[in-house]
Amino acid sequence: MTGKQTDINEDDELIEDAIELLKTGEFKNDLNLQKTITMFQRRFRIGWRRGFNLANVLRDRGILVNPIVDEEISEEMSNL
Repeated sequence: MTGKQTDINEDDELIEDAIELLKTGEFKNDLNLQKTITMFQRRFRIGWRRGFNLANVLRDRGILVNPIVDEEISEEMSNL
């Protein structure tokens, strides 16, 4: 398995774990983007960029529904 394929599989697992976490209600879905990323970082032991990408994917899939996070992700994406 190539390194890139491993990363994709790990990201799929990370996304699935995050979805389960959100469904349990253990994770607060009413935080701002920085706090959301920090929660992901602590829970999954990932860096800021992966935490941001995870929040973005979950938002795009309609799982992370939070107007504050939506606005902050849009602002961050426009700065890239």
